[in-house]
Amino acid sequence: MKKRIILIVIITLVGLALDQASKYWARDTLMGKPKIVLIDGYLDFEYHENPGSAFGLLGSVPGARFILIGIGIIALFFMWRLVRDVPRQQRTADIAYALIAGGAIGNVLDRILIGRVVDFVVMHFHRKYIWPAYNVADVALVIGVIMMMLVIGRKPEEPIRKKSRRRK
Repeated sequence: MKKRIILIVIITLVGLALDQASKYWARDTLMGKPKIVLIDGYLDFEYHENPGSAFGLLGSVPGARFILIGIGIIALFFMWRLVRDVPRQQRTADIAYALIAGGAIGNVLDRILIGRVVDFVVMHFHRKYIWPAYNVADVALVIGVIMMMLVIGRKPEEPIRKKSRRRK
């Protein structure tokens, strides 16, 4: 169990560090400045602050910041309970939990420190069809949820057994 928790904590902290470093970069490089075009007509870096949740939901609701902080903390508690209850051999599930935890902590930390979440990745099709801006924490959350959906209900992974050599 100890190695498992260490793996989860390391992946969570690496994800959190990447998220916070990228948001720091976005605030420093993009805030109040023109967007950076990565793939013309498809992908840009452009500074946004989201006071709500995904797709800006709850952004205009009074107290949304505190509601979303509470939801994030409850989600982290729920993830911890899942980690405790899932069999040890589910390495894919452990990675999924860590990605979700890192993403959730990153966005909760933004809400606590600056009152909104920093988003800066914008995908679009020639500015006609625009996907809402997102960040590294959002990517970790989505990948983690997809991974978790793929492993829920599966049998635990078989432990790798060393082949024994028989002497004749």
